[in-house]
Amino acid sequence: MAGPDDDRLALDLLIRGFQVSRTIRLVADLGIADRIAPEATSSVAELAAASGVLAEPLLRAMRALAAFGIFRVDADGMAAHTPRSLLLRSDAPNSLHPSARFWTAAGSWRAWEALDVAMHGRNPHEAAWGTSRFDYLRTNPDEARIFDAFMANFPDDRHGAIAAAYDFTNVRLIADIGGGNGQTLRRILALHPAAQGIVFDRADVVAAIPPEALADGRITPRGGSFFDAVPAGADLYLLVRVLHDWPDEDAARILRSCRSAMGADARLLVVEGLIEPDPSRGRPTEYLTDMQMMAMFGTARERTEAEFGRLLAGAGFALTRTVATASPVTILEAVPRLLPDGV
Repeated sequence: MAGPDDDRLALDLLIRGFQVSRTIRLVADLGIADRIAPEATSSVAELAAASGVLAEPLLRAMRALAAFGIFRVDADGMAAHTPRSLLLRSDAPNSLHPSARFWTAAGSWRAWEALDVAMHGRNPHEAAWGTSRFDYLRTNPDEARIFDAFMANFPDDRHGAIAAAYDFTNVRLIADIGGGNGQTLRRILALHPAAQGIVFDRADVVAAIPPEALADGRITPRGGSFFDAVPAGADLYLLVRVLHDWPDEDAARILRSCRSAMGADARLLVVEGLIEPDPSRGRPTEYLTDMQMMAMFGTARERTEAEFGRLLAGAGFALTRTVATASPVTILEAVPRLLPDGV
């Protein structure tokens, strides 16, 4: 049983968690994990020289991380990997390198500084930057590409989990709406060689997808706004972690755009982390994601299954079933139904 001193230390470390995450970002930006071979040992002085920084401050940063099991650093300034630091290598399966660079990137960092304004109905990101989150990313392409890499390597491995959990057999054309750099589509198409895909996102996002990431021509990038219209003619539509970026009225607009593009036999898959109203039963990361939505978008949020069901019904869909995945996200399958006015 934990005593008062244990609780005090644990809470103190949580309070100071920003110091750890910012230090992780520092070494991730410098590519330190990539500079140490998985089974090798390197001197911090050599790592500093290769990174173009001073040895002493880098040593201090790496010692601090080593205290949390991220790298090993001995008294002679020699550094080696631990299982945690290996996850920071950019070539690690499901690498956490993009996560380390994303969470404390400037756009997010300053929005969290302004978190208090959300308590009064304002948008912290807009209070910090004077612009919306997506407009900020549009005008800060370096940070936008960090965001794209983070979404493609999200630590819950949602992309592979979605591809494995749902039966995409006999699906001809998949439209991934708000699909970023197309990672979900690539994982699905790798398992279903007869299928084709469309990745639909902002023009600047799809323009950044390299040709080699288009699955040998099986993925077609399309730019536009899902508030206006989405590509028609697909027999399956994906919304992967899209709706949680928006308040209910905007999420409903996105759903209605999808419904307008869908044929009677098409299906919609909404993929989201379903939040548990009782925090003692939920995953801590889901509540932190909910707070991130508050910091970035003000009234955007995570939702329960019942809340998604109401959103879908109001936009002209019937929720047919939910499919659990090996990751924290759930697939909500929906089909078009007649709207009350008969449309």
